[in-house]
Amino acid sequence: MNKYLPLAAACLLPTLAQAAPVMSQPGSLMTTGTGSTTQTGLSVLYNPAAGEMVIEEGESFRWGYISSLGFSYEVGDANNFVDEVNDLTDILDSDNVTAEEGNEVINDYNDNLRQTLGEEGYLKIGAHIVAPLAPFSIRSELLGGVISLDAMAGVTAKVSILDDDITVNTFTNQFETNTAVYLKSVEYTNLGLTYSREINHDLVKGFADKLGGRLLAGVRGNLYSMNLSKQVVGLLNIDEDDELGDVIQDDLSANKVTTSNVGLDLGLIWEAPNYHVGFNWRNINEPEFDYGSLGENCSSKDTSTSMSNCFTAQYFAAQNRITLDESYTMTAQTTVDAALNTENKRWRLATSYDLQPMRDPIGDEYQWASVSAAYVGSTILGARLGLSKNQTGTNLTMLNAGLSLFGGMNLDLRYSLQKIEVDGASAPRAFAVNLGFENSF
Repeated sequence: MNKYLPLAAACLLPTLAQAAPVMSQPGSLMTTGTGSTTQTGLSVLYNPAAGEMVIEEGESFRWGYISSLGFSYEVGDANNFVDEVNDLTDILDSDNVTAEEGNEVINDYNDNLRQTLGEEGYLKIGAHIVAPLAPFSIRSELLGGVISLDAMAGVTAKVSILDDDITVNTFTNQFETNTAVYLKSVEYTNLGLTYSREINHDLVKGFADKLGGRLLAGVRGNLYSMNLSKQVVGLLNIDEDDELGDVIQDDLSANKVTTSNVGLDLGLIWEAPNYHVGFNWRNINEPEFDYGSLGENCSSKDTSTSMSNCFTAQYFAAQNRITLDESYTMTAQTTVDAALNTENKRWRLATSYDLQPMRDPIGDEYQWASVSAAYVGSTILGARLGLSKNQTGTNLTMLNAGLSLFGGMNLDLRYSLQKIEVDGASAPRAFAVNLGFENSF
């Protein structure tokens, strides 16, 4: 059972090719924020009105080669979390525990480790890919606007600890506890179809001509296919003959539920030569997705380990620590953004702000505020720098930076200003990297 958490995370990683990003924005948007920008075609993923912006005047289409490949991790405010869990797991496996040894372990656990593990400790990983050629945007004279088609895939998984009392069985001289690892994973694919156009109504045109700008509007339909699974694995539930990785894989697969649903987004952008203001409304219809249930038919499970884990899930549900039957609602969220730019759009200052918090499929709350500055060179080099903060949930503050090379390659990094200690060294609580190749503006 040693190296428990790394193995748990590794068991979730084979799903990486099957879901979409939920931890960080794809491509250069991770640095610049979700506000609309001509610097990447990925803007249509967040504000459907951006399609009219991302195609340069005189051009008919724009595409991405592979617009974004990304990986991210986030850990709780707990130093040496993985090592602490591994050490605890090894201790709990001890045989012939004396009363003195047991009291020492229990006191150290209650006084120092329990709060860290139970309240602050977690490991969260994510990965994503935007499909080749996506987003593909084309101007249609027939429809009088821009049509964009995109597809994404990725995964997010979270490992946390459900803490419980530790005791020593005086007959077996072994430790007993219901303390468990709690795993949640989401895999999904997202196909998006976006239509955007300039509003040409006489009333709007008269207003726009006076101000020297134009009003853009867009609508986006999303077809989501989402696989949600969760599992409780007791630290003392793994039989000696069982491989931990197989137990986690089997139970998560058996507990997985696939739900498909449609989401609707709307967007508006007021664009002028030197600035723009945007508004988007995502998930208007608030689509819902189901998790697999825990704690059902425990006595009929295939293995003793799965049976024990099932009863452990019931134990924590009775304490209102977890929910056996759960669904995820992709709640509606509105975002406002604004930017100042030079007329050739090479230099840009931007900000975006989510007006409401929303939860990701794992259950964590996000409400991002971001500011950024960017320069996009015509052929050789571009650079961007940004700062973003989660206004709720973790309240992490992120420093973001990116480079554009040779007119089409984008590399962006993100790391949190908050630190933790890992093996005696300081490390950021959150880190992400995106690499992408797309047709440049």
